[in-house]
Amino acid sequence: MAELKTRRRFSLGTCVSLLAAWLPAAAWAAGDTPSVWHGHEDDVTCVAFSLDGSRVLSGSRDRTVRLWDAATGATLSVYSGHETPIAAVAFSTDGKSALSASDQLAIRSWSVATGEPAVSWPGRGVFIYTAQFSPDGRKLAAGGSDRSLRVWDVATDQEISSWHGRFGYVQSVAFSRDGTLALVGGADCEVRSMAAGKLVTALEGPTVSLLDVDLSGDAALALTAGMDGSLRLYDARSGALKAVWKGHRKAASWVDFSPDGTLALSGSYDFTVRLWDVASGREIMVWTGHTGRVRAVAFSPDGRHALSAGDDHTLRLWDIGAALAEDRARVKGAAGTRPGPAP
Repeated sequence: MAELKTRRRFSLGTCVSLLAAWLPAAAWAAGDTPSVWHGHEDDVTCVAFSLDGSRVLSGSRDRTVRLWDAATGATLSVYSGHETPIAAVAFSTDGKSALSASDQLAIRSWSVATGEPAVSWPGRGVFIYTAQFSPDGRKLAAGGSDRSLRVWDVATDQEISSWHGRFGYVQSVAFSRDGTLALVGGADCEVRSMAAGKLVTALEGPTVSLLDVDLSGDAALALTAGMDGSLRLYDARSGALKAVWKGHRKAASWVDFSPDGTLALSGSYDFTVRLWDVASGREIMVWTGHTGRVRAVAFSPDGRHALSAGDDHTLRLWDIGAALAEDRARVKGAAGTRPGPAP
Protein backbone atom coordinates (compact mmCIF):
# COMPACT_ATOMS: atom_id res chain seq x y z
CA MET A 1 0.00 0.00 0.00
CA ALA A 2 2.88 2.40 0.84
CA GLU A 3 4.48 1.83 -2.56
CA LEU A 4 1.21 2.55 -4.37
CA LYS A 5 0.74 5.74 -2.37
CA THR A 6 4.31 6.95 -3.09
CA ARG A 7 3.97 6.42 -6.81
CA ARG A 8 0.50 8.03 -6.84
CA ARG A 9 -0.61 5.58 -9.52
CA PHE A 10 -3.93 4.78 -7.81
CA SER A 11 -6.43 6.77 -5.79
CA LEU A 12 -7.23 5.67 -2.23
CA GLY A 13 -10.66 4.48 -3.36
CA THR A 14 -9.10 2.32 -6.07
CA CYS A 15 -6.70 0.80 -3.55
CA VAL A 16 -9.58 -0.10 -1.25
CA SER A 17 -11.44 -1.70 -4.16
CA LEU A 18 -8.37 -3.71 -5.12
CA LEU A 19 -7.93 -4.93 -1.55
CA ALA A 20 -11.58 -5.90 -1.39
CA ALA A 21 -11.12 -8.00 -4.51
CA TRP A 22 -7.82 -9.59 -3.52
CA LEU A 23 -8.02 -10.19 0.24
CA PRO A 24 -9.93 -13.19 1.64
CA ALA A 25 -13.02 -12.60 3.72
CA ALA A 26 -11.10 -13.43 6.92
CA ALA A 27 -8.87 -10.38 6.52
CA TRP A 28 -11.90 -8.13 6.28
CA ALA A 29 -13.69 -9.82 9.14
CA ALA A 30 -10.73 -9.32 11.47
CA GLY A 31 -11.66 -5.63 11.73
CA ASP A 32 -15.14 -6.41 13.05
CA THR A 33 -15.37 -6.10 16.81
CA PRO A 34 -18.00 -8.30 18.43
CA SER A 35 -19.50 -7.92 21.86
CA VAL A 36 -17.54 -10.37 24.04
CA TRP A 37 -19.21 -11.91 27.08
CA HIS A 38 -17.16 -13.31 29.96
CA GLY A 39 -18.26 -15.43 32.89
CA HIS A 40 -17.72 -19.13 32.28
CA GLU A 41 -14.59 -20.71 33.74
CA ASP A 42 -14.21 -23.46 31.13
CA ASP A 43 -15.13 -24.28 27.51
CA VAL A 44 -18.57 -23.04 26.45
CA THR A 45 -20.24 -25.94 24.66
CA CYS A 46 -23.77 -24.77 23.75
CA VAL A 47 -25.91 -21.66 23.37
CA ALA A 48 -29.55 -20.78 22.71
CA PHE A 49 -31.67 -17.64 22.29
CA SER A 50 -35.08 -17.20 23.86
CA LEU A 51 -37.88 -16.96 21.31
CA ASP A 52 -38.20 -13.18 21.80
CA GLY A 53 -34.44 -12.71 21.51
CA SER A 54 -34.08 -10.94 24.86
CA ARG A 55 -32.24 -13.71 26.70
CA VAL A 56 -29.44 -16.18 25.97
CA LEU A 57 -28.58 -19.48 27.62
CA SER A 58 -25.11 -21.00 27.60
CA GLY A 59 -23.73 -24.26 28.95
CA SER A 60 -20.14 -25.05 29.82
CA ARG A 61 -17.68 -27.65 30.90
CA ASP A 62 -17.59 -25.73 34.18
CA ARG A 63 -20.90 -27.54 34.88
CA THR A 64 -22.96 -24.37 35.02
CA VAL A 65 -25.70 -22.86 32.86
CA ARG A 66 -25.74 -19.07 32.50
CA LEU A 67 -28.63 -16.80 31.64
CA TRP A 68 -27.57 -13.62 29.83
CA ASP A 69 -29.20 -10.35 28.81
CA ALA A 70 -28.87 -10.42 25.02
CA ALA A 71 -28.80 -6.62 24.74
CA THR A 72 -26.03 -5.99 27.27
CA GLY A 73 -24.20 -9.30 27.64
CA ALA A 74 -24.71 -9.14 31.41
CA THR A 75 -25.09 -12.36 33.39
CA LEU A 76 -28.57 -12.50 34.89
CA SER A 77 -28.39 -15.86 36.64
CA VAL A 78 -26.14 -18.91 37.07
CA TYR A 79 -27.75 -22.34 37.38
CA SER A 80 -25.65 -24.89 39.26
CA GLY A 81 -26.27 -28.49 40.18
CA HIS A 82 -25.08 -30.63 37.27
CA GLU A 83 -22.27 -32.98 38.17
CA THR A 84 -20.81 -33.25 34.66
CA PRO A 85 -20.19 -30.80 31.77
CA ILE A 86 -23.23 -29.29 30.05
CA ALA A 87 -23.94 -30.66 26.57
CA ALA A 88 -27.15 -28.85 25.54
CA VAL A 89 -29.35 -25.91 26.53
CA ALA A 90 -32.73 -24.67 25.28
CA PHE A 91 -35.58 -22.34 26.19
CA SER A 92 -39.19 -23.40 26.42
CA THR A 93 -41.48 -21.73 23.89
CA ASP A 94 -42.93 -19.35 26.48
CA GLY A 95 -39.45 -18.46 27.77
CA LYS A 96 -40.36 -19.36 31.35
CA SER A 97 -38.24 -22.53 31.53
CA ALA A 98 -34.64 -23.28 30.68
CA LEU A 99 -33.53 -26.76 29.70
CA SER A 100 -30.06 -28.15 30.32
CA ALA A 101 -28.58 -31.57 29.67
CA SER A 102 -25.30 -32.78 31.10
CA ASP A 103 -22.98 -35.32 29.54
CA GLN A 104 -24.27 -37.97 31.92
CA LEU A 105 -27.25 -38.77 34.07
CA ALA A 106 -29.35 -35.60 34.01
CA ILE A 107 -31.66 -33.44 31.94
CA ARG A 108 -33.06 -30.56 33.98
CA SER A 109 -35.61 -27.80 33.63
CA TRP A 110 -35.08 -24.52 35.51
CA SER A 111 -37.38 -21.61 36.29
CA VAL A 112 -36.00 -18.61 34.41
CA ALA A 113 -37.62 -16.26 36.93
CA THR A 114 -36.20 -17.85 40.09
CA GLY A 115 -33.29 -19.97 38.89
CA GLU A 116 -34.68 -22.91 40.83
CA PRO A 117 -34.70 -26.44 39.31
CA ALA A 118 -38.19 -27.54 38.31
CA VAL A 119 -38.10 -30.98 36.69
CA SER A 120 -35.46 -33.64 36.07
CA TRP A 121 -35.59 -36.37 33.46
CA PRO A 122 -33.39 -39.44 33.94
CA GLY A 123 -30.45 -39.76 31.57
CA ARG A 124 -30.10 -43.50 32.26
CA GLY A 125 -26.36 -43.09 32.73
CA VAL A 126 -25.65 -42.49 29.03
CA PHE A 127 -23.74 -39.60 27.50
CA ILE A 128 -26.30 -37.01 26.37
CA TYR A 129 -25.27 -34.97 23.35
CA THR A 130 -28.46 -33.13 22.40
CA ALA A 131 -31.78 -32.05 23.91
CA GLN A 132 -34.51 -29.81 22.49
CA PHE A 133 -38.06 -28.74 23.17
CA SER A 134 -40.45 -29.17 20.25
CA PRO A 135 -41.62 -25.83 18.78
CA ASP A 136 -45.00 -26.09 20.52
CA GLY A 137 -43.24 -26.80 23.83
CA ARG A 138 -45.21 -29.99 24.45
CA LYS A 139 -42.42 -32.50 23.87
CA LEU A 140 -38.79 -32.89 24.82
CA ALA A 141 -36.41 -34.87 22.64
CA ALA A 142 -32.96 -35.99 23.76
CA GLY A 143 -30.33 -38.33 22.36
CA GLY A 144 -26.84 -39.58 23.01
CA SER A 145 -24.58 -42.57 23.27
CA ASP A 146 -27.33 -45.19 23.66
CA ARG A 147 -28.08 -44.75 19.91
CA SER A 148 -31.67 -43.68 20.48
CA LEU A 149 -33.71 -40.52 20.49
CA ARG A 150 -36.14 -40.44 23.38
CA VAL A 151 -39.22 -38.20 23.52
CA TRP A 152 -41.03 -37.07 26.67
CA ASP A 153 -44.41 -35.41 27.19
CA VAL A 154 -43.54 -32.18 29.01
CA ALA A 155 -46.91 -31.89 30.76
CA THR A 156 -46.73 -35.36 32.33
CA ASP A 157 -42.93 -35.82 32.40
CA GLN A 158 -43.52 -39.27 30.92
CA GLU A 159 -41.41 -40.83 28.18
CA ILE A 160 -43.75 -41.44 25.25
CA SER A 161 -41.45 -42.90 22.59
CA SER A 162 -37.93 -44.03 21.81
CA TRP A 163 -36.56 -44.11 18.27
CA HIS A 164 -33.77 -46.26 16.94
CA GLY A 165 -32.27 -45.94 13.47
CA ARG A 166 -29.12 -45.91 11.42
CA PHE A 167 -27.94 -42.69 13.05
CA GLY A 168 -25.86 -44.44 15.73
CA TYR A 169 -24.84 -42.03 18.48
CA VAL A 170 -27.30 -39.13 18.34
CA GLN A 171 -25.24 -35.95 18.05
CA SER A 172 -28.00 -33.50 17.18
CA VAL A 173 -31.73 -33.09 16.66
CA ALA A 174 -33.53 -30.23 14.90
CA PHE A 175 -37.25 -29.60 14.41
CA SER A 176 -39.23 -28.16 11.53
CA ARG A 177 -40.98 -24.89 12.39
CA ASP A 178 -44.38 -26.58 12.68
CA GLY A 179 -42.96 -29.34 14.86
CA THR A 180 -44.19 -32.20 12.69
CA LEU A 181 -40.71 -33.36 11.61
CA ALA A 182 -37.37 -33.90 13.31
CA LEU A 183 -33.94 -34.26 11.74
CA VAL A 184 -31.79 -36.68 13.73
CA GLY A 185 -28.05 -36.67 13.08
CA GLY A 186 -25.21 -38.97 14.03
CA ALA A 187 -23.37 -41.48 11.89
CA ASP A 188 -26.27 -41.03 9.46
CA CYS A 189 -29.10 -38.51 9.21
CA GLU A 190 -32.79 -39.27 9.14
CA VAL A 191 -35.93 -37.14 8.93
CA ARG A 192 -38.58 -38.57 11.24
CA SER A 193 -42.25 -37.90 11.86
CA MET A 194 -42.82 -36.53 15.35
CA ALA A 195 -46.28 -38.08 15.43
CA ALA A 196 -45.08 -41.67 15.33
CA GLY A 197 -41.31 -41.52 15.00
CA LYS A 198 -41.56 -43.14 11.57
CA LEU A 199 -38.79 -42.65 9.04
CA VAL A 200 -39.73 -40.06 6.41
CA THR A 201 -36.45 -39.99 4.50
CA ALA A 202 -32.78 -40.75 5.02
CA LEU A 203 -30.17 -38.32 3.76
CA GLU A 204 -27.74 -39.70 1.20
CA GLY A 205 -25.05 -41.30 3.33
CA PRO A 206 -22.58 -38.83 4.82
CA THR A 207 -19.05 -40.10 4.32
CA VAL A 208 -17.74 -38.39 7.45
CA SER A 209 -18.78 -38.29 11.08
CA LEU A 210 -21.18 -35.46 11.88
CA LEU A 211 -21.13 -33.12 14.87
CA ASP A 212 -24.31 -31.17 14.17
CA VAL A 213 -27.32 -30.90 11.86
CA ASP A 214 -30.02 -28.32 11.24
CA LEU A 215 -33.33 -28.30 9.42
CA SER A 216 -34.70 -25.22 7.68
CA GLY A 217 -37.94 -23.91 9.14
CA ASP A 218 -39.99 -25.11 6.18
CA ALA A 219 -38.27 -28.52 6.37
CA ALA A 220 -37.11 -28.21 2.75
CA LEU A 221 -33.37 -28.21 3.45
CA ALA A 222 -31.02 -29.98 5.83
CA LEU A 223 -27.48 -28.86 6.67
CA THR A 224 -24.78 -30.97 8.32
CA ALA A 225 -21.44 -30.17 9.95
CA GLY A 226 -18.70 -32.72 9.34
CA MET A 227 -15.50 -33.72 11.08
CA ASP A 228 -13.69 -33.03 7.80
CA GLY A 229 -14.69 -29.36 8.00
CA SER A 230 -17.24 -29.55 5.21
CA LEU A 231 -20.89 -28.52 5.32
CA ARG A 232 -23.35 -30.55 3.29
CA LEU A 233 -26.67 -29.20 2.07
CA TYR A 234 -29.48 -31.68 1.36
CA ASP A 235 -32.98 -31.72 -0.02
CA ALA A 236 -34.69 -32.81 3.20
CA ARG A 237 -37.69 -34.22 1.36
CA SER A 238 -35.84 -36.50 -1.03
CA GLY A 239 -32.60 -36.93 0.93
CA ALA A 240 -30.54 -35.92 -2.13
CA LEU A 241 -27.25 -34.08 -1.67
CA LYS A 242 -27.47 -30.59 -3.20
CA ALA A 243 -24.07 -29.07 -2.41
CA VAL A 244 -20.89 -29.38 -0.38
CA TRP A 245 -19.50 -26.16 1.11
CA LYS A 246 -15.82 -26.02 1.94
CA GLY A 247 -13.91 -23.37 3.85
CA HIS A 248 -13.21 -24.58 7.36
CA ARG A 249 -9.74 -25.99 7.88
CA LYS A 250 -10.73 -28.24 10.77
CA ALA A 251 -13.90 -29.96 11.99
CA ALA A 252 -17.16 -28.05 11.61
CA SER A 253 -18.80 -28.22 15.03
CA TRP A 254 -22.17 -26.48 14.67
CA VAL A 255 -24.56 -25.19 11.99
CA ASP A 256 -27.65 -22.99 12.08
CA PHE A 257 -30.06 -21.71 9.44
CA SER A 258 -31.19 -18.08 9.68
CA PRO A 259 -34.87 -17.61 10.57
CA ASP A 260 -35.75 -16.86 6.92
CA GLY A 261 -33.58 -19.71 5.62
CA THR A 262 -31.46 -17.53 3.31
CA LEU A 263 -28.28 -17.61 5.41
CA ALA A 264 -26.41 -20.21 7.43
CA LEU A 265 -23.87 -20.04 10.23
CA SER A 266 -21.10 -22.50 10.99
CA GLY A 267 -18.55 -22.77 13.77
CA SER A 268 -15.35 -24.77 13.67
CA TYR A 269 -12.37 -26.12 15.51
CA ASP A 270 -10.31 -23.76 13.29
CA PHE A 271 -11.41 -20.95 15.70
CA THR A 272 -13.63 -19.26 13.06
CA VAL A 273 -17.32 -18.51 12.56
CA ARG A 274 -18.54 -18.39 8.95
CA LEU A 275 -21.61 -16.89 7.33
CA TRP A 276 -22.93 -18.49 4.12
CA ASP A 277 -25.43 -17.67 1.41
CA VAL A 278 -27.68 -20.73 1.23
CA ALA A 279 -28.81 -20.32 -2.38
CA SER A 280 -25.31 -20.08 -3.85
CA GLY A 281 -23.18 -21.70 -1.14
CA ARG A 282 -20.96 -18.60 -1.21
CA GLU A 283 -18.99 -17.75 1.90
CA ILE A 284 -20.08 -14.23 2.86
CA MET A 285 -17.93 -13.63 5.92
CA VAL A 286 -15.33 -15.25 8.12
CA TRP A 287 -15.29 -13.91 11.66
CA THR A 288 -12.09 -14.33 13.63
CA GLY A 289 -11.40 -13.52 17.26
CA HIS A 290 -11.98 -16.71 19.20
CA THR A 291 -8.72 -18.09 20.57
CA GLY A 292 -9.99 -21.66 20.86
CA ARG A 293 -12.32 -24.07 19.13
CA VAL A 294 -15.77 -22.68 18.34
CA ARG A 295 -18.25 -25.12 19.84
CA ALA A 296 -21.62 -23.47 19.15
CA VAL A 297 -23.29 -20.83 16.97
CA ALA A 298 -26.82 -19.43 16.74
CA PHE A 299 -28.80 -16.77 14.92
CA SER A 300 -30.88 -14.37 16.97
CA PRO A 301 -34.60 -14.84 16.29
CA ASP A 302 -34.74 -11.62 14.26
CA GLY A 303 -31.74 -12.72 12.17
CA ARG A 304 -29.78 -9.55 12.96
CA HIS A 305 -27.06 -11.10 15.09
CA ALA A 306 -24.94 -14.23 15.28
CA LEU A 307 -23.80 -15.71 18.57
CA SER A 308 -20.76 -17.94 18.96
CA ALA A 309 -19.07 -19.67 21.88
CA GLY A 310 -16.08 -21.89 22.41
CA ASP A 311 -13.01 -23.11 24.19
CA ASP A 312 -11.76 -19.61 25.04
CA HIS A 313 -14.57 -19.50 27.66
CA THR A 314 -16.32 -16.60 25.90
CA LEU A 315 -19.49 -15.87 23.97
CA ARG A 316 -19.29 -13.39 21.07
CA LEU A 317 -22.15 -11.51 19.44
CA TRP A 318 -21.62 -10.50 15.79
CA ASP A 319 -23.51 -8.01 13.63
CA ILE A 320 -25.09 -9.70 10.61
CA GLY A 321 -26.07 -6.39 8.99
CA ALA A 322 -22.50 -5.12 9.12
CA ALA A 323 -21.26 -8.37 7.59
CA LEU A 324 -23.73 -8.16 4.71
CA ALA A 325 -22.81 -4.50 4.10
CA GLU A 326 -19.10 -5.40 3.97
CA ASP A 327 -19.86 -8.21 1.58
CA ARG A 328 -21.83 -5.94 -0.74
CA ALA A 329 -18.97 -3.43 -0.75
CA ARG A 330 -16.45 -6.18 -1.41
CA VAL A 331 -18.47 -7.60 -4.31
CA LYS A 332 -19.01 -4.12 -5.74
CA GLY A 333 -15.32 -3.35 -5.42
CA ALA A 334 -14.35 -6.59 -7.12
CA ALA A 335 -16.74 -5.84 -10.00
CA GLY A 336 -15.26 -2.35 -10.37
CA THR A 337 -11.75 -3.69 -10.87
CA ARG A 338 -12.59 -6.07 -13.69
CA PRO A 339 -10.84 -5.15 -16.94
CA GLY A 340 -13.02 -3.56 -19.59
CA PRO A 341 -13.20 -4.62 -23.26
CA ALA A 342 -10.06 -4.30 -25.30
CA PRO A 343 -9.91 -1.11 -27.42
